[in-house]
Amino acid sequence: MNSLFLKHFLIYSLVIVVSFVILGGAYVAQVNRYAVEDKENTLEQTASRAAESTSSFIETAAQLEKVLPGSSVSYTQSYLINMMQLAEISSGMIFVCDLDGNIMYIANRDGCYAQESGVLPQSAVSTVLQDRRYAELGTFNNYFSEAHLIVGVPFGQTLPGGGTNDLGVVFVSVAADSSISFFFEVLSTFVIMVVVVLLLTLIVTYFIVHNTVKPLNKMAAAARSYARGDFTPRVPLPRSKHRDELYDVILNFNNMADSVANIESMRRGLIANVSHDLRTPMTTIAGFVDGILDGTIKPDRQEHYLRIISEEIKRLSRLANSMLEVSRLESGEKGLNKTTFDACEMVRRIIIGFEQKLTDKKIEVVLDIPETLNVSADHDALFQAVYNLIDNAVKFTPPGGQIAVYMAEKGGKMQCNVQNTGSEIAPENIKYVFDRFYKEDKSRGVNKTGSGLGLYIVKTVINRHGGDIYAKSGDGKTEFCFSIPTS
Repeated sequence: MNSLFLKHFLIYSLVIVVSFVILGGAYVAQVNRYAVEDKENTLEQTASRAAESTSSFIETAAQLEKVLPGSSVSYTQSYLINMMQLAEISSGMIFVCDLDGNIMYIANRDGCYAQESGVLPQSAVSTVLQDRRYAELGTFNNYFSEAHLIVGVPFGQTLPGGGTNDLGVVFVSVAADSSISFFFEVLSTFVIMVVVVLLLTLIVTYFIVHNTVKPLNKMAAAARSYARGDFTPRVPLPRSKHRDELYDVILNFNNMADSVANIESMRRGLIANVSHDLRTPMTTIAGFVDGILDGTIKPDRQEHYLRIISEEIKRLSRLANSMLEVSRLESGEKGLNKTTFDACEMVRRIIIGFEQKLTDKKIEVVLDIPETLNVSADHDALFQAVYNLIDNAVKFTPPGGQIAVYMAEKGGKMQCNVQNTGSEIAPENIKYVFDRFYKEDKSRGVNKTGSGLGLYIVKTVINRHGGDIYAKSGDGKTEFCFSIPTS
């Protein structure tokens, strides 16, 4: 049972079947109990009427016999007819016995007959005399060969003082076939209903489980494609107006696939970029060094080419340092060394460091910062983050453009925004600008030498300080905004 669909379908089916069996058993038992109790009540009413009739017959017949000897015969006949009618109404048999269980009369739908022999179970008689009632579904201590429902009540003679003197017991019995037949009728009807409902439920369960597992199978197939390096498959979202857990899982899975595909694309781009960034300066350096060594480059031009070699070496050094910094940040090797310092003064020094580039490109710088803004942070890490943002702004600001830096303290946090004019970041790409190795060259093609690690380092530093950072672009401006706790 390796199939998730099969496991869930069998489990749900088993739960449904067990539930139906339990509920059905309880229902059938309750209906049967109600039917038996109703039949017992009917028989008890018949037994009570028979007991009253017998008590009245014994008392009246004895008095008539004293007054008019022989007149009790007609009254006896009336009594027998009444007992027969009661037996016919109950569809059973009526037994009248004395206190020792000796049968006096037996009545059925065919008539009522006096008996001179036959004894009923003494235990049943004793129960009636003690509990004033008797009920049994059985063979009446093997008196009957088949199961009967028997109800018994006492009858007696009313005493002058108001009490009652027990004279005997009346039992009314009916074959249990009718109750059993009723039980099987109810059971058969219920079984048919259960089978129909169960089949419908299992069919619905099948489709529910199938529709639940189907997206998971598609996710598994997509994951296998990702493992092979193919990141194109996506799992279709459920056609539902309401978002549930499965909808969120599929949505997040597709988002993850987009991120992984983007990372893979960036990885490939990084390999190409780093290979190019390494190969180009190294080729330049090797060519110029060989030219100096073999005399191709004249001594009066050697200083010029040595300066080019120096710049290329510095570019290689920056690339290596960026990759090393990323490695340290991701491994947690580089911890935060917090000190309290003036963040505004730090920004001023960074701007001064870009003075030459700003002058060459005739970029206007607007500083909207307070005189001082003390913050408790890792000075070197925060310096690098702000430096990267301003360096990024200088790179992508066209000649004659503008860079604006805003800083303020709000709610115990330092807010810093770096804005520059120039090409915008495409809306579909703005969410990727902080990813490793990402270079949005198509929309900001000025950056030919960057490794795509600068903004990732910025985000990592800000997040490690417990802050947040985001980017927005529009109306010919791009702005990076971050905030960190001041303490």
